[in-house]
Amino acid sequence: MPKASNNPTQRPRQRPSQLAPEPRPGRDRLERVLAILVIVFGAIALVGFAATMLHVALRDSIQFFAGVAWQYAYWLPLVALPLMILCVVALVISNASGKARRR
Repeated sequence: MPKASNNPTQRPRQRPSQLAPEPRPGRDRLERVLAILVIVFGAIALVGFAATMLHVALRDSIQFFAGVAWQYAYWLPLVALPLMILCVVALVISNASGKARRR
């Protein structure tokens, strides 16, 4: 059986307690919520695009797609995409300011 190496570069060094990152639950929670909101608003925008395409394509042939509710699907991407962009910008700013404070 081969003997374990004595080379110190092949063993992970123990991190001193001064270099350990401090917990930041508030910022982590904010970044997690913003990331989830980006995904949710993106999904809402995609559903709105699909619903608008269904309404435009099938409103004359299928009575179900001629209803008033399908006309409001046009507004879903118009509202969700700007909100998604604002969440992405807030997420980038939050992440950059956190990294700047750590340095």
